Amino acid sequence: MLKKINVLFLSLLICGCNVWSSSGRQSFWRSSRPQQTSAVSEMTDYSRVDLGNAESFRVAVLLPLSGSNATTGQNMKNAVMMAIGDINNNNLLVQFYDTKGTGSGARVAFENAANDNSRLILGPLLAEEVTAISAGAQSKDIPVVSFSTSPAVLQEGVYTLGLLNEQQIKRIVRYAASQGRTRLAVVLPDNQSGLNMYKSVMKAAQSAGVQVTKVGFYAPSAMDFSGLVTSMISGHQGDDFGFDALLVPESGNRLKSITSMFSYYDVSAPNVLFLGTSVWGNTGLSKETELYGAVYPMMSLARQENFEQKYNELFATRPHGLSILAYDAVQLAAEVMFSQNRSLEAEITRFEGFNGMSGAFRILPNGQSEHGLDVVRVSAAGATVAEAASPQFTDMSAHPSVDNFGYIMTLPQIYGKDAAEVNRFLNAMQ
Repeated sequence: MLKKINVLFLSLLICGCNVWSSSGRQSFWRSSRPQQTSAVSEMTDYSRVDLGNAESFRVAVLLPLSGSNATTGQNMKNAVMMAIGDINNNNLLVQFYDTKGTGSGARVAFENAANDNSRLILGPLLAEEVTAISAGAQSKDIPVVSFSTSPAVLQEGVYTLGLLNEQQIKRIVRYAASQGRTRLAVVLPDNQSGLNMYKSVMKAAQSAGVQVTKVGFYAPSAMDFSGLVTSMISGHQGDDFGFDALLVPESGNRLKSITSMFSYYDVSAPNVLFLGTSVWGNTGLSKETELYGAVYPMMSLARQENFEQKYNELFATRPHGLSILAYDAVQLAAEVMFSQNRSLEAEITRFEGFNGMSGAFRILPNGQSEHGLDVVRVSAAGATVAEAASPQFTDMSAHPSVDNFGYIMTLPQIYGKDAAEVNRFLNAMQ
């Protein structure tokens, strides 16, 4: 009976008990559980309205709770509330602010949060929203831990928990190197994102001792890759195509079209190891036989399954992929609030990082985040772990205050784009 009452109460809280004001603020929530419970479905009242006291650590969560991204925002809000209940710290006060999914909405939300004496901002979600609040956050010295995956928004005091392409590429290239793959080819969209990934590939390869031999660019809307593929494998000697690993950071039908075209020309395992990024997880690959044995990085499979189960018990639905990061953001807030001898920013970027629902993660001084990532393998049975994420961080070189990329590698062959333009971009980013 208690379980049914608790679930009913939580449902009422989510649907109708949020107290809104005309400014778009919602009232403070904190856990009031009398004791810690092991089953999420047994959590008691999340909802006691409390305006806090002098010892309270006030955290503002900026999410799109209305507008076109409201479903994602509400999903992430649920995860925040779930974390509040698990952490059970009465001095941690969390208030939600609706950004409406726009820059102007985010600016108003931030101003309200600052007026409410918030010490830390979690969110916003979109790059436009983060850009809109950055100057205000810096002027008021309020750190921002956003969920954006755009590296362009990161600056002093503005961080992200988002899973960035650079870290994923570094993880999968290092794994390929550990499997004896030393010559890497890459296919990328011909846009700013593709150029940014090109830079990340070159950095990762340099760090791992891998040579990037070929890079092909394609129109972002392309679905026919026959010309690009034949150009990249032209003049090959038997089974040697000039590379023994191929990175394809795409998803959906475009991913399948690219990889099937390479396979058509016998670019396949075991001579070539196909590599991906976490977006592969959004594509059903269990029937794509040409990708059996291919690998890509993602946050801990086991931990995500555990989170999804607990979330489903509370909210009777599957969580959005970003919800686990919202949970971890609250974990970060709960730990940095105890800072006494160092600044809040120093605690947020501490070398050892944090251990959240998703596993080990940390914020770098340059604003980027680093997550412990599994390498998973594609098979007929679905994704299986090829190499588990490390439970802690030990690599000091991965925690720089600035980007110290020094370009010393031999330039790869470029296909589908002017090579001089590509390498001017690379040199400009050093």
